[in-house]
Amino acid sequence: MLSPKPTFFKPRNLFPSLPKTPSFLSLHGTKHSLFAIGPDGKFYPNTADNDPPEAPEDTAHGVSKWEQVHIQASRARKAQEEDFKKNQSTFLKAIADTEVNPNSLNSDGDDLFGEIDKAIVMERQELVKQGLLKPKDIKGSSDVMEGVEELEPEEVVDLEEIDELTGLTVIDTDSDEDGSSGFDVGAGEKSGKSNAGASLDEKSFDLDFDSIGKVKVNIVEPKFRMSLAELLDESKVVPVSVLGDLEVEITGIQDDSRVVSAGDLFVCRVGMKTDGHLYLSEADKRGAVAVVASKEVDIEETLGCKALVIVEDTNAVLPALAAAFYKFPSKNMAVIGITGTNGKTTTANLVKGMYEAMGLRTGMLSTVAYYIHGDHKLEAPNTIPGAILVQNLMAKMLHNGTEAVVMEATSQGLALGRCDEVDFDIAVFTNLTRDHLDFHGTEEEYKNAKAKLFARMVDPERHRKVVNVDDPNAPFFIAQGNQEVPVVTFAMENKNADVHPLKFELSLFETQVLVNTPHGILEISSGLLGKHNIYNILAAVAVGIAVGAPLEDIVRGIEEIDAVPGRCELIDEEQAFGVIVDYAHTPDALSRLLDSVRELRPKRIITGAFLLLSPNLHHAFSATSLSL
Repeated sequence: MLSPKPTFFKPRNLFPSLPKTPSFLSLHGTKHSLFAIGPDGKFYPNTADNDPPEAPEDTAHGVSKWEQVHIQASRARKAQEEDFKKNQSTFLKAIADTEVNPNSLNSDGDDLFGEIDKAIVMERQELVKQGLLKPKDIKGSSDVMEGVEELEPEEVVDLEEIDELTGLTVIDTDSDEDGSSGFDVGAGEKSGKSNAGASLDEKSFDLDFDSIGKVKVNIVEPKFRMSLAELLDESKVVPVSVLGDLEVEITGIQDDSRVVSAGDLFVCRVGMKTDGHLYLSEADKRGAVAVVASKEVDIEETLGCKALVIVEDTNAVLPALAAAFYKFPSKNMAVIGITGTNGKTTTANLVKGMYEAMGLRTGMLSTVAYYIHGDHKLEAPNTIPGAILVQNLMAKMLHNGTEAVVMEATSQGLALGRCDEVDFDIAVFTNLTRDHLDFHGTEEEYKNAKAKLFARMVDPERHRKVVNVDDPNAPFFIAQGNQEVPVVTFAMENKNADVHPLKFELSLFETQVLVNTPHGILEISSGLLGKHNIYNILAAVAVGIAVGAPLEDIVRGIEEIDAVPGRCELIDEEQAFGVIVDYAHTPDALSRLLDSVRELRPKRIITGAFLLLSPNLHHAFSATSLSL
């Protein structure tokens, strides 16, 4: 076989127009190129001679370093002059407003701010010489009112009028011997200074930076009124008997005689400790115009009661009456109910943040606070709102533009029927452990009470179930209601769940988790601490998947929630150790908290507990101190 003949490429002549220069051998045998003059009479150097000449070390192509700096400075000065001419009015106003006294300037070169003040004064003096500014005589820094002569005539008139007024002056509470505080009339006379020259306390200039950029919304209280006959008809309550005037107008509904006002319907609810029938006379004195009772009561001698409705069970009809009076507000909003032993409050906050990230005005009813929507918080007299308050708050939310509500469905609220007339769209189950057995009696009754929320999930087109399948009670809750209702599962251990973590990292400052979902992988960085909060994050993600929320809105909404008050809350007061406060009111909750804290790998853990006492509350909180 013949091998192919190798091909050699000749280097291209870079200068084809140049004549080839002859070469000669030196005595040592070294080949040199001759310096040649071409036919055209021009000199053609060799390759080395073709390089540009080197400039001296301290120059740049014939320009010295000093000349370069001078040129650059001239360019900068020209640009500064052009900028000054363009914004002359702004610069002059800024210099004219300075109150620096040239006599009080510190000449010490170590004082940076003194040097800056000196430069400002020199610049002002230069502008005065140029006639661009009027001279300003500053005798001393303590004479605050010097320079009134520079005011416009109308401003001088206003200042004189202010001097004539008594005015209000802030009193320094630290120096007030009699303990009075706030504003005091005529205080300027006591201090020997005019009100115009009085100085305000520094605290009066404090700014609330958290409120900057937020629009404050005025919460409007809706008004409701209807006749007793209309209320019974709308609520579909079938009374045993009715006495009195059914056309009496009702402007409110209450089951607590202490808050009854004129025009209210008083429902004699039977509580665990007392009976509402015993307080009929008090409700009558406060203005109740009608009564719903389950016992025979005498209203003939009452002052204002015009009608009496007898029913078999006042507790059973109360939710229906409340919902009908407030026009069934939950039917016009998306309602997400969250039940379980632990994680309800944190999950509710996360879901609220996620819905708001989707652009929906979202309210919340939790054991921590009530929100109309956004940051608009309401007073929360009880951690567990009654049936009337639930409907009242939802009606207020709807009236003020709320589009979705996240609600903690507690076992007590479900067992007592407080949520009976709430139209839930999504039911969320977090977990189930021993809790509230003093109220429910047995674990079975406790579980059945929570299952009432899932029993409402009957419409496959509208309802959704979100369940933690790591919990052994998950099949029980999935089986409630209609089996055809879609279920979205979440878990940390069960990798077959719809929503589960692929990877997570815990620290004292943030929790990072990579979440797998049917629609993609989410990377979430949360300020919520501890492994148990990963469950809460997964629950919120599962709700987002259930409603078809955009993945970016899910991530953004969850990351917006840095902390939940009293729920594994990190207290940062720049101390040398970490402090975590948590509402750990059960042994299981405290155990989970400590397990989560240990995973943060502190050197030492110190635990403590304190009680929060109020007429309606008696709960224990746990505080954990970490030595890092």
